[in-house]
Amino acid sequence: MRRLLVATHGRFAEGIGETLGLILGASQPLEILNAYTTPDFDMAKAAKDYVSGLGEEDELIVAADVFGGSVANAFTEYTADGRVHVVTGLNLPLLIVLVSMLGSEFSSETSSEIFLEEMIQNAIEEAKEGIVYVNKVIEETMQEEEEDDF
Repeated sequence: MRRLLVATHGRFAEGIGETLGLILGASQPLEILNAYTTPDFDMAKAAKDYVSGLGEEDELIVAADVFGGSVANAFTEYTADGRVHVVTGLNLPLLIVLVSMLGSEFSSETSSEIFLEEMIQNAIEEAKEGIVYVNKVIEETMQEEEEDDF
């Protein structure tokens, strides 16, 4: 089974998971790890415990907040066997795409044909399209409209 874990510093994971629920509905195939929210939190232990709980057939996508940060790094140590996949730069568009792809995978008869790495790359590319400097888009649109008026 493919699992999706949102793991971030502080309560960002919880917050973005809650926001995802508002957009896509409350029950999403998503697990949350809020790191460093208690004084005794041990990130290395949390990652080890999480990964050791995976079944032999399980694959885990970890959506983390910061590349090179301790949360992503802790899970990166488990990527060698090919079952753990770490994606950083977490944002809401990325999460929406990942959850949607995982949801459609489970409802599709061709799910065995879906390669996880390709799915993750597609999600990253689609999420990048959600990062937009709106002021620039408005400016360009207004310039195009002015040019069309002439």
